[in-house]
Amino acid sequence: MELTTELYPTLSGDNETVNGPHIKPLVSFAVLDMFSLVNDFALCAFISLFGVFTNTANIIVYSKMGFSESSNINFFALSLVDLCLSLVTFLLKLFYSPVLRELSSGVTTTMVAISLSPAMMVSVCGSAMMTALISTERCLCVVFPLKIKTFLTRRRVVYLVLAIMVYLTAFLSLLYADTGPPYDSKAKKQGFYYFCFFAIPSTTCFFIVVITTIFLVIRLRRSLQFRRDTASQSEKSSDKENRIVRTIIAISMIFIICFFPNVANFFAQIIYPPFRFDDPYLGNLTIIMFTFSGVFQAISSSINIFFYYKMSSKFKRTFSKIIICSQGIQGQTESTADK
Repeated sequence: MELTTELYPTLSGDNETVNGPHIKPLVSFAVLDMFSLVNDFALCAFISLFGVFTNTANIIVYSKMGFSESSNINFFALSLVDLCLSLVTFLLKLFYSPVLRELSSGVTTTMVAISLSPAMMVSVCGSAMMTALISTERCLCVVFPLKIKTFLTRRRVVYLVLAIMVYLTAFLSLLYADTGPPYDSKAKKQGFYYFCFFAIPSTTCFFIVVITTIFLVIRLRRSLQFRRDTASQSEKSSDKENRIVRTIIAISMIFIICFFPNVANFFAQIIYPPFRFDDPYLGNLTIIMFTFSGVFQAISSSINIFFYYKMSSKFKRTFSKIIICSQGIQGQTESTADK
């Protein structure tokens, strides 16, 4: 760590520069701006905007499919949380970009971005909780195939989803109410909420997803091997269950891969406390590492539609019908306009 004396611009009222002793950061602000421009403004914002469209499509399709099955309820709720995450992430990265920061309205856009940060934190936590709920529910279906229908009913699944939504709403309301605008002036309070209500629950959900995914992969392999060795009269039903398991495994694997950078950053902050945003030496490096985790998180919340479409024939049929209907309506509108 090098102690230097340089000229650094400050956000004082008269916009003057102050000369004094400063700790030279490990990563320069020019490099930080480059990573912010590429990772946040270019990649993360674009992927999140794509996620807004894909999750909107998921919500429409599952609404058309109905909620007679608990898996549809779970996938619908996950798409709803991921839609919120994609939308908040897009706005956050857009307003916090170096491009807008250099404009005359840079202070205003930065304040808007800071205000959106708690909402993004809560959305990430919600996505982790929903993925953990989906993988755990499917594990219970595999372990207790006969009892699960009476124990984990559709109504109880709805209650579990609503409980997650209530938790997230209460967490977000508490964050905004207690910290207050400009939402970054009380670093200790924010750190407490980050650790207790975001980092610990989301990291716990991460390990739950890891364990349940390993279990589902093992059971799926055994099931496929059993079907190869014996002919079953309920082969059609078993094939449907296996497709659902494959979908959940795929979603869980993407979540594990994309959420791992968040977990790594969290453990790095525990093991080495100076690894934080406000540290004068490692602060810029910390921000850069979190920009990478943001890109992965945006990917995780944007691409589930491809697994739904490939692995669920009902989702594919419903999605195709919606596309055909929208094209038919557009064609009728154009023909009417020509007349």
